[in-house]
Amino acid sequence: MTIRTTKGPRPGATSDPAIEAPIPSKIQPALVGSRASAEPDLESRIRLRRAELFVRLRELRTDGRLEAAEARDRLKAKLSELSNLLRWGISDGWASLGDSVKRRLEHWLRESRRQLPGQARPSKS
Repeated sequence: MTIRTTKGPRPGATSDPAIEAPIPSKIQPALVGSRASAEPDLESRIRLRRAELFVRLRELRTDGRLEAAEARDRLKAKLSELSNLLRWGISDGWASLGDSVKRRLEHWLRESRRQLPGQARPSKS
């Protein structure tokens, strides 16, 4: 048995047209009224906030003060809440979210903003 170690195609090999991706003949225009360019979709905003909360949690692990321990507990609770929302609210993927799940996730995004430094709720004066 011979093992090839080169990464190039075999000499004389041709590709199957059924496997190759079609090359579009012209560039597709952007969708009219699309909010994708102005505002990221819900999934990407959730993923970004989740990552920010995990970074904050790592920062708080090195702090031994009581306030830091309480902040860690609040962060863990928020992340657990998100986990439950995602587990029970998303069954067929992000594209098929119901309105109630979207509202709950948007609410989670607003509430979780308070857990980040410098993102506290603005005071009402």
